[in-house]
Amino acid sequence: MNTENISLFDDDIRKMVCVGELLQQKYDIAVTNPPYMGSSGFNSTLSTFAKKNYKNSKSDLFAMFIERWNHALNFDGYNSMVTMQSWMFLSSYESMRKNIISKLTITNLMHMENMVMGIAFGTAVTIFKKNYLKGFKGTYHQIKFKDISQKDSPKSLPITGNRFNQISQDEFTKIPGQPISYWVSENLIHLFQKETIADYGFAGIGMRTGNNEKFLRRWFEVDAGLFNPNLKNIDSQTNSDKWLPYNKGGEFRRFYGNNEYIVNWQNNGNEIKKETKKKYPQLGDNLGWKISNEKYYLKSGITWTGVSTGKFNARKYPNGFLFDSGANGLFCYDKSKENYILGLLNTKAINWILQLINPTINYGAGTIRKIPVVYNEDFKTKIDEIVNILYSGAHHNWDNYETSWDFKSHPLI
Repeated sequence: MNTENISLFDDDIRKMVCVGELLQQKYDIAVTNPPYMGSSGFNSTLSTFAKKNYKNSKSDLFAMFIERWNHALNFDGYNSMVTMQSWMFLSSYESMRKNIISKLTITNLMHMENMVMGIAFGTAVTIFKKNYLKGFKGTYHQIKFKDISQKDSPKSLPITGNRFNQISQDEFTKIPGQPISYWVSENLIHLFQKETIADYGFAGIGMRTGNNEKFLRRWFEVDAGLFNPNLKNIDSQTNSDKWLPYNKGGEFRRFYGNNEYIVNWQNNGNEIKKETKKKYPQLGDNLGWKISNEKYYLKSGITWTGVSTGKFNARKYPNGFLFDSGANGLFCYDKSKENYILGLLNTKAINWILQLINPTINYGAGTIRKIPVVYNEDFKTKIDEIVNILYSGAHHNWDNYETSWDFKSHPLI
């Protein structure tokens, strides 16, 4: 080709045409490690593009690449990608997973835990086949950090003790949110076909003050006359107390405890609401994004530590508390079943189930609502009795220390 008379502008056009042709054609095989970038890092142009063209995967650039190159395959093509594991489990990718499970086939997936690839988050090597093969059993296995040899490679592959499984992706459709929980057993899958926490109560996020330094305190940081720990008669519409108890997660505590924070909710939170409206005028009088589920404020319920690297832990609290995004609230429709649900949430089985639904360190209300419940009236009386004993013990233990507003004296005195 004679390029002597091609101007710089013409050459740019030629390059753009070549790129366009590459993007338009179909491929038999795609292999790549796409870039990672959460949507919070997008500039306005990329954000608009993602929302318009990649509605199912717009939360992160790597997910958009998965969707893009799955689309670019020929009918019998394969797409192999090394990506973050988040698309497998998080609710923000649920629509993306449903589309993959219904239209494509996951033939192989190697799931690697934190630090296996030298980075502090889990990754996945996934091979997608363009068309859907009903009943096809894909091969899945996990690589743990301890399995890596000094040569930075697995000692054996697959490692049969590490959740190795061959399973049809059709089974994932039976689990709420359709996570890629490839190690799940058939019995547990059937369990998800029964009732869930959502059938027994409402679980939801609470408030975000927008200015914790201004509106939150530890209970011992305010004048004793401004905080009333006697909560039984507090009414959310008429309370005059300035500082009220506030659930905010905290350390591992089951059944009772972590009652440390108080929030300025005087006159039904007037000051917080006023500042929120000023900071977010576009919300108008609808403060649901910041002041969520207000009708449940100051009502007794169950809360839990929303972000934890350890085991899941749930606690019961009395009337008078508010709750936030780090300690959501669960309110049973039938209060007589509250102990049953609290006991369930503090069992070993729940930790295992949560690893199927959402194996991250975040336990949001949406995840908790999906937990299956097997209710048996024959065991209710005994469970109520056990939970009452455990609750009483946890309450007594918490009050033995000066961090409790009900502290009277040290148990050794």
